[in-house]
Amino acid sequence: MVITSLGLCKQPAPPPFSQSRTNWQDLLGQHCPRFGMDRLVAVPIPKPQQAFGKGDTYKLQFSFDGDRHLTPWVPLLGEGAPAVPLVVVTLRRSGEELLGASAEVREAPAEYQERHPVLVAEMRNVSHWPKHVLVHYSFDTRNDVDLDRGLYLLFPCALLAVLILCVSALRGVRGKLAQFLADVTAEGTTAAAAMWKGSEGKGE
Repeated sequence: MVITSLGLCKQPAPPPFSQSRTNWQDLLGQHCPRFGMDRLVAVPIPKPQQAFGKGDTYKLQFSFDGDRHLTPWVPLLGEGAPAVPLVVVTLRRSGEELLGASAEVREAPAEYQERHPVLVAEMRNVSHWPKHVLVHYSFDTRNDVDLDRGLYLLFPCALLAVLILCVSALRGVRGKLAQFLADVTAEGTTAAAAMWKGSEGKGE
């Protein structure tokens, strides 16, 4: 199970440097990733605790698996943030184990903005809170892919090994088989000759 928490930070641009942040907030199941499945969700973000000025940057960070895996801070509003942000969260896994998490922010594609006009309006309305940000969860399952590739390589190798064993076995018995066929042929020829001679003697 992946438990997701959300951290929010309002960081003014230096100088001077100071920052404030919220406590971790557990997300509802509908806003969390589903293990092994890619999905797009709209995560609510609360109003900053302090006044949000022109030079401020509103950032977000995710925590997974009991704070074992943290993403970098990504800007949602202010300097360095896109007009309509899309947060792409990549979760690395091996089987059922979560190995790590990363996040980056991009400008939401036009098709996303067309499908979510309310979220776009919230982002553009500075007085509207809480806002919702689009978050796309994806899983990196390279270990599983490597396992599949290993199986794909293993089957041809096993088949080749079986063919080699069969050829070796045939080479080993070829001489014996040839001798057996020669003996059978010789016995058949001898028996036929004896029968022919017997028939010839009776005819006389």
